[in-house]
Amino acid sequence: MSGNDQQCRVVSRQGVVTACDDRFVDVQILQPGACASCHIKALCSAGESAVKTVRAPQDGSLRPGMSVILSMEERMGWLGVLVGFVLPLILMVAVLFLVRARVAREEIAGLTALLSLVPYYIAVHAARDHFARIVHFTVQKEGIS
Repeated sequence: MSGNDQQCRVVSRQGVVTACDDRFVDVQILQPGACASCHIKALCSAGESAVKTVRAPQDGSLRPGMSVILSMEERMGWLGVLVGFVLPLILMVAVLFLVRARVAREEIAGLTALLSLVPYYIAVHAARDHFARIVHFTVQKEGIS
């Protein structure tokens, strides 16, 4: 790598180990709402926080109940947004316009566009092992640099 290459930005969240085995550890994190400082967050579901569980590789020293820091490269998050939201939106809009150009009834075009997401998400689910090899989480005990 040359000196001009940018360092990968890392996204980190504090979490608690909920379960572990020899190979993996389950870490529960609190995913804050996107609108934590918004004045109208009480009226919007986007401002809600959610508890998520993430499975990450185990280093052998983690036990249930431990506080940890879960980290991931920011670009992996963007891959998730692309696969989970952007590509399905493009697929749905493309199917909507293609079917609408051939069929006179809008409800048929809309239903077909929605149903086009079923095989897409089945394929994404089938490729989950592939994505698991690409997306890497790291877990370290809290307070250790």
